Order: sequence, then structure tokens, then C-alpha cells
Amino acid sequence: MILINPSIHAESQSSAITPFIYNTFPTGLGVIASYLREYDKEEVRLFDEQIHPFTDETLERALAEEKDPKMVGFSLLTINSARAFQLAGRIKKIDPKALVVVGGIHATVLPEECLAAEGVDVAIRREGEITLSELLKCVRQGKTFEHLEGISYRRNGKFVHNPDRPVIEDLDILPPFPYDLFEKNRESYRDFGTVISSRGCPFDCIFCSQRAITGRRYRAFSDERVLDEIGLLVNKYGVETVWFMDDNFVVNKKRAFSLMDGIIKAGYNQKAGFVAEMRGESVTYDLLYKMKEANFKIMSLGMETLVPRLLALVEKGETVEENIRAVQMAHEVGLSTSTTFIFGIPSETREERLETARGARKLPLDDCRFNVAVPYPGTKLYEIAIKEGRLKVKPGWSNFNVQSYMFMNDIPYTPEGTSREELIHDTYMANLRFNFRYKVIKSWLFSPISGGMVLTLPKHWYFSPREIGKLLSLAFLFGKRFFQVVLYGFRR
Repeated sequence: MILINPSIHAESQSSAITPFIYNTFPTGLGVIASYLREYDKEEVRLFDEQIHPFTDETLERALAEEKDPKMVGFSLLTINSARAFQLAGRIKKIDPKALVVVGGIHATVLPEECLAAEGVDVAIRREGEITLSELLKCVRQGKTFEHLEGISYRRNGKFVHNPDRPVIEDLDILPPFPYDLFEKNRESYRDFGTVISSRGCPFDCIFCSQRAITGRRYRAFSDERVLDEIGLLVNKYGVETVWFMDDNFVVNKKRAFSLMDGIIKAGYNQKAGFVAEMRGESVTYDLLYKMKEANFKIMSLGMETLVPRLLALVEKGETVEENIRAVQMAHEVGLSTSTTFIFGIPSETREERLETARGARKLPLDDCRFNVAVPYPGTKLYEIAIKEGRLKVKPGWSNFNVQSYMFMNDIPYTPEGTSREELIHDTYMANLRFNFRYKVIKSWLFSPISGGMVLTLPKHWYFSPREIGKLLSLAFLFGKRFFQVVLYGFRR
């Protein structure tokens, strides 16, 4: 079976910045591939277009090497759905009998859009491991699959949505993550040392589309399972930074402490540093000191805003004071803090954006990124934007990128009372004012974890004329956009 991680929409970011974008490790496809290899003894070939884009020739060759009946699966985010549909159409032209399956967040929240695309046969909703395995068995045995839970498909020209499949309660039934499928391209992934120790989050922020997959059901892998994967990364692959990709590392504090004790006992804290995302309301001195002992390097927080009214509006379930205190405590303990803020929250005023921007510069943050609000399908924010009549969707969802303001004016949403140009100006300038400081620039140029956790530079880039040339092209792009944004400020 072929599994594909499609590239994001070509219009969503400039080609000048592409070489520096932090390529996200395709963990979802990896887990699917591991499950099919373990339980179905299926030979899985995984293609990541972030690393190697498909051509017609390579797609034809990949399909020719597959046995019949052929199956091709895509993992969809909103921003890469258009590319997946394009490839699905090409697959059907090459081999009309091939079964094309899509899964992931976009397939879960908009299955009918997916099925309306030329070439797509089945949409798998929510967690896809068991569903895809059962679908594969049906196809291999020549049986109908129309009874399967968790799928949507077409029958007699109409869309059919079978009941949802329950989430996997015991995550340890999932096989170990197949790092071997990615090791040949490991230098292309800054976060090759990815570990998923849990799924789900009990909170329901209005901008988070991940709840469409997991609901608010939190589940965790056993400590033994997680420690085995960390051991593989640090001992076999020599990974120096391990990234916990959990939605929230400390939903269960007892478990978090137990896992960190396991890291310390195994000596992994002497071999690698760790990065984890959490919420400000969960942070205590005991937690931070244990993280420090376990060699956690970065605590990542989604602060979103420093305006209490707006933080309540996005339903974070925490306060501005808790987030600020978490940053200050981490600084005292000696942990670096990375955070993100959102501009363009419904009803947000310009003064409230400036309040957040000014406040962020006063905090002891080591890394910070300001994004525009993107109302992804399946979120409450999406419904709000539709109700307000302020949702702007470009063909192929090409503007549904939190960094789209850096390249285009057609951002997907602005709150009432704010123009797109004003929101772009405020977001761009907030990033510039925070990051155009000596310590931040130094970190971005020479640290492997920098650039707002989005941009990254190759190791020893300063010895490569080619990489320096790319960096100059990026500087030219930012300079050009800077003058455009400054003009927006004068027009206000």
C-alpha cells in the first residue's frame, strides 16, 4: 500500500521561504504504516512530499510497483487537501481501478468535499488505524466495505456516512512508531526525535481542529512504551532533542512525573534534551524542577492573548495571570519558554492586539510567534466566521495558513471593526518588534530550535555559499513585504 503526505498548497507560502520552513514530521502516517505492517503484514511505502515532491513519472512508477488491487492513502490537513485531490485525479487516470482513500482532520470534518473530488473513493473519519486495516482486508479479499464504521463514501451518486468508530482506548495496542521508514530522510526533519506519549485533550478551544479527531477524550501510552521509543531514538539514532508531540503533556500530572522519573532513571536526560507543550494553569515549581532534572530544554505554551476578555472568549479554560506566572516561573528555574499568540480573535480591537504585543516583549520569553486567527473547518471559530459573514476561503483553501499574512493579503478572517490590511500590519510588526533583537536573531541564526518554532537553518549554513544565497533571497522577500506592511500602517 502507498501512503502519501501531500505538499501544502503552492500558493500558501513563497518559494523563497520554503527551504527554511520547519518540515513537520508526518506522525499520523507513520502510526498508520506501523499498524498495517504489524497487523496486516502489509508492505507499506510512505512518500512525504515535503521532502520529495511527486512528478507524473515518479507517481506512475510507484503505482506500477504496487500489487493489485492497489490502494493509495492520503493524510489530509486543510492546507494540503488541494494537492491530495490533484494527485488522486492523476492516480485514477494512471490506474482507474486503484482505490484512493483519504483520512485526517480535513477528511473528518469535510468528508463530502473530499468525496466530491475527482479520484477519491473513501473518506476515513477520526482515528484511522483500525478502520483502514479493516478496509484493506475487505479490498484484499474482494469483499464489500460499505458496512465499516468510520467511513464515508458514495452510493448511487449520494454521500453515505457510516457511524463513527469509537476512539482507541488502549493505545498500547498500536505498534511502535516506524522510525525506520523515515531514517533515510532524517536530516530533512528537524524534529526526527518525535515521540507521541498521549492522544487527546480535555479542553475545547474554539480554534483547535484536533478535537474533531479525538473529541475531548484523553488517553496515554504506558511509561514503558514511551521510554522504549525514547531509548531507540537516543541510542540507535543519536537524537539530541526529543519532541513530545502531545496536545498537552501534563493533562495527567502524576503520569508526567512518573514518565520524567523514568527518563532520569534510564539516563536519557544525560543523552538528550526534551521539548513539551503544556498549559500555563498546569505549571508549578515542582513540575518545573522535575522537568529541569529530566533535561527538558523548552516549555511550549499557547498563550494566545494577554487580554483576559479575549482569552475567555476562545474558551482556553485558563487565565492570563496563570500564563504569565508560568513564564516567569520557568525563567526562574532556568527553562526556556516558547509561546504563540493569535491576532484576529472575534471582536478583538487594535488596542487589545497592541496590549498583547507590548506585554509579550516585557515577558522573559525565549521564543515567540504571532499568528493570524485561522478558522479551520470543524472548529467553533469556523462557525463564528460563517455566522458573521467574514470567512474568506480562496480556491483550494490556499490562504488557510497561520503564516499566510507574510505573503498574501487574503487572510481567511478578520474580526468586525478591523481591516485585513490593519490585521496584517499589526501581526507583522508584532513579530518584527519581538524578534528584531540581538538575542533572538542570534538564536535564529545559530540555534537548532528557533525562528518562532517555524523557521530553521541547516547546520553550518554559514560555510555554504548556496545556503547564504537562499538566506539573502529570504531577506529580500521579508524586506519587500516589510515596505508593503509599513504602507498599510500609513493608510490607517
